[in-house]
Amino acid sequence: MTLGLMIDIVRPEGDHVTLLVLAPHPTLGFTYTGGEEGSWERAHPGSERPWWLTGRYKVLIELD
Repeated sequence: MTLGLMIDIVRPEGDHVTLLVLAPHPTLGFTYTGGEEGSWERAHPGSERPWWLTGRYKVLIELD
């Protein structure tokens, strides 16, 4: 069950690719996006970047 909570979709910031990934820990979401370049940082000033923006995941499948 835990492994199922770690499989997510990531759409990297500024890219047109969709990734099926294994997250570094169980998550409650399923789809994570970066949005426009730098949008997360502007919305969360001074906060540490989340795992999907720093690349702390293992890519299972890449779809163009």
